[in-house]
Amino acid sequence: MNGILYAFLGTLFTFAVTTLGALNVFWVRKENGHRMESMTLGFAGGVMIAASVWSLLLPGLERAEVLGQLSFLIIPVGFLAGVVLLLLADYALEKKEASIPIKRSTGMLVLSITAHNIPEGMAIGLAFALSGAEPGNDSLLSGAIALAIGVGIQNYPEGTAVALPLVQEGMSKKKAFFIGSMSAIVEPIFGVLAAVFAGKMLEYMPLFLAMAAGAMIYVVVEELIPEAHLDEDSKSGTLGFVVGFIVMMILDVALG
Repeated sequence: MNGILYAFLGTLFTFAVTTLGALNVFWVRKENGHRMESMTLGFAGGVMIAASVWSLLLPGLERAEVLGQLSFLIIPVGFLAGVVLLLLADYALEKKEASIPIKRSTGMLVLSITAHNIPEGMAIGLAFALSGAEPGNDSLLSGAIALAIGVGIQNYPEGTAVALPLVQEGMSKKKAFFIGSMSAIVEPIFGVLAAVFAGKMLEYMPLFLAMAAGAMIYVVVEELIPEAHLDEDSKSGTLGFVVGFIVMMILDVALG
């Protein structure tokens, strides 16, 4: 039971940090126009590419090898499955584009970051479940806590990356903040579920991690990079991408 409780508290922390990141919408001025939109979309793309590599693909490969799985097969299959899922979602959003209040690219951004929060929440839940199963092993508990702290800090720029493009499209800051915050609500949900069903979910974690990476990279290449160059007279989108990538890379490497 302690493992489940700690899983909930750990993922509640990561959700709270995402909420703090989404609060940045209240300091943004709409009149910055296309340049700000380009920069924020580029920043989101940089965050997502770095997270895909260091938070998802590399841990997925390591976990597959620990479990004795064929990592060279599991990870590409999961990656392609994530791409296919986003292709289907893209098609569905395209069909309903006229009836939704935001652009398809922004909808895909929100969807992919939300989807990538699912395996992160599961990873935290499993870590605390394992520590709960061996209460005398302090290293497992400290590792689970470190993982929750690391994911939480990484979530800060992600909350910003979701909320800012929504404001630039004309959405109210309160609504953009709410959506940015709720993009991480899946973490406590799936973290607790993973802790409850730890024995059954552990072997599928590499697949889930790779699927999330495929989904995120699809969105960056298909939507964010083209949209980030709306401001043709500047390099705002490119510079935003570089900053986002560096920030997320440092966080992933330092806290991984």
